[in-house]
Formats: sequence, structure tokens, C-alpha cells
Amino acid sequence: MSRKLAPSATAIRRWLKEPTLMADVLFAGLTGVISLVEASSPELATSAGADTFAYVTIVIASASLVVRRHLPITVLVIVTTVLATFYLRDGGDFLSILGIAPFYAVAAHSNQRRRAWIAVLVAWLAVFAAASRSILDRPDGYDINSAISMCVFILGFSIFGVAVRNRQRIFADSEERAAAAEADRLAGQQRAVAQERSRIAREMHDVVAHGMSVIAVQAAAAQEIVHTDPDKAVVVLGRIENVGRQSLNEMRRMLGVLRSGDDETAASLAPQPRLADVDAMVERSTDAGVATKLVVTGDPRELAPGIGLTAFRIVQEALTNVLKHAGTSASATVTISYGMDSVTIEIVDNGRGAVSSLSQAGGGNGLIGMRERVDIYGGELSAGPRTGGGYAVRAVLPTDDTGGRPSVASSAAPVNASSS
Repeated sequence: MSRKLAPSATAIRRWLKEPTLMADVLFAGLTGVISLVEASSPELATSAGADTFAYVTIVIASASLVVRRHLPITVLVIVTTVLATFYLRDGGDFLSILGIAPFYAVAAHSNQRRRAWIAVLVAWLAVFAAASRSILDRPDGYDINSAISMCVFILGFSIFGVAVRNRQRIFADSEERAAAAEADRLAGQQRAVAQERSRIAREMHDVVAHGMSVIAVQAAAAQEIVHTDPDKAVVVLGRIENVGRQSLNEMRRMLGVLRSGDDETAASLAPQPRLADVDAMVERSTDAGVATKLVVTGDPRELAPGIGLTAFRIVQEALTNVLKHAGTSASATVTISYGMDSVTIEIVDNGRGAVSSLSQAGGGNGLIGMRERVDIYGGELSAGPRTGGGYAVRAVLPTDDTGGRPSVASSAAPVNASSS
């Protein structure tokens, strides 16, 4: 028995917490007050008027309107019974608001559409028949105008309820489609992140493999000269130490990168690009039709392999976006600024297409890849439209990775970059 009662108790508690409950209570109370006032002032002089029984049944019918959203057919049966009894006992009034509300509720809120329309038809026939035998049958003849008015009101509010229900369903369908589109967008971003991390993992593998190869060659050389030239052997061992530290840091970061599968092609045997290779990329961008200028400030120096590769990929992705979205009529400037312990890479253009492609809906997959790369080294990334037009991408990376700094959250916000 308790198992059968538990779901209803849960439904009641859920209903008591609904935000529409107070509005339903107020509507039911207002309808009850109006109906009682109408019943106490009958329009028909020959009617018997309302008595205590009529007042009690009106209160019960009005109170039932509180649950009209959840039990519309039940409420319609209750109100129809009260109205028919009221009419047949010569109550003297139509109680219009009390009579119309349940018809609207059934049309708007009932999920059992076939039963709902049958209930509406039966209720209308019952109310109309009861009214025809009492308040519509006046001494001077049948009140055809009031009969037509009653039918029009019931039909009109039923149609209005259907319209409201259809509108609500349209809104619900729109919300479902929007939620599905958002889920697809998030899934696409997650796939892009997984693909980019897989690519980064391959590149980190190349960097570490290169470091291990250098260590092996240098160690063999040190072994050969350790007795004949100890000073040179010390220098070689120092190189081994530096390369080993860099490779160890790269390996630590590689452990945090998720690879998406085993069906990926073998990594290219070509050396991984470095920040120093940006020169050639700028020339290729200019040859492709986008006038590109390279500006280098500070003291240029060799970066850790992974950091240099990340900086190169950021410039590559940014210039690709300029060509793809801004067009060949745009121009771009790549600025590389070396600081004491960081290097700043900024790519700005004077086009307009990249703004709509990257800044809307959280950015494109290329921007996601930039963030992933920069976050691995604890750097900072900002990307967004420039004041005065165009687009700017700015990344700050450490010049070495020995500090092991934690990741810094990247941002995609408007960048007030000045033209170079």
C-alpha cells in the first residue's frame, strides 16, 4: 500500500513547489468570489436564486481550478456537474468565468487529446442542455441570443486553449532543438580538442625522441674522450644534462596529453619547425597574396623545442585564418618580442572575415587548438576583434620550461591591438 501511495505523495510535493501554484490559487480564489457575487444577484426575476447548497458547490468547483493544469478533465467534470445542478435548480445566472475556465484548461493542458475533445463535447452538451431547460427558457420565450453567446464563448476559449498549447509546444520544440545544437557544438569542440591533443602528442614524441638521440650521441662521444680530454668531456656532459632536462620536461607534459587512437599515421621524419622558421612562413603568406610583415624585438634566442614548436604553430594557424577569412586584400603583421623569461607572439590583421568566424559561438577549432597548446606550457592566450577593425591573436609563452608552471586559463576576448 505504501508503495502505491509514494508516487502520489512525491507528485504532490513537486506540485507544491511549482512556481505557478500561487497564480493558480489566486485565479481560483478570484473566480470563486466573482461566481459567488453573480450567484447572489440573479438576473432573472423569476428565478429562485442561489441557496446554501449552491454556494457550497460553487466554492468546491472554484477550488478545483487550482489543479486545472494537472487534472483538466477531472476539473471539467466537477465544474460541469456544479453548473448543470445550479442551472436545473434555477440558480439564475450563467456563472460565465467559472464555466469557461475548465474548457480552456482541457484544451490547453490535457495530454490525452482524444479523451479531452470527447470530454469537451460531452460537457458542452450537458451544460447547454441544463441551461436550455432552465435559465435559457424564459417566460417570453427561448433566449436564443444567450444560447448563441454561451456556445461562442465555450468554443472560442477552447480554440484559444488549443492555440496556447500549440505555441507552448513550438517553444518547447525550439528549446529542444537549441539544446541539441548546443550539444552538437560542444561535442564538436571536444572532438577538436582530442584531435589537437593527439597531434600535440605526436609532436612531443618527436621532440623527446630527438632529445634522446642527442643524448645517446653525446654520451658516446663523452665516453670516447673522457680519458684523453676530460675538459671537453665535461662540456659534453653539460650538454647531455641540458638536453636531458628539456626532454624530461617534455615527457612530463606528454603524459598529460590524451591520444585519441592507434590508427594514426606515423609522424613525419622531417625536423620539427621552430620559432626561427617563422621567417619562411611569413614569405609564404606574402606569396599567397596576404602582405605579411615580421617584426622581431628583444634578444632572439633558442627556445625549448616544445615551446618553439608551439609558437610556430600559433603563427601558422593565425596566418592561415587571415588568408581563409580575411582574404588576399588584407595585410598582417607578426610581432615576436623576446623578454627576460617570456616570449610574446602577436599576429594582427586588418581584415573582417576572421572576426565572424572565430569570435562567434566560442571560436573555431583553430582557436581551440591554440588554447590547448598554450595551456600545456602555462602560457596566456587572447584572441578577438581589434579596435578599428581586423583581428588579433596574442600569446605569451615562457622561454624555457624548467619552472613547470601550472596552466593559465586562456581567454577569447576583444583585443585592443594597435596596427603595426
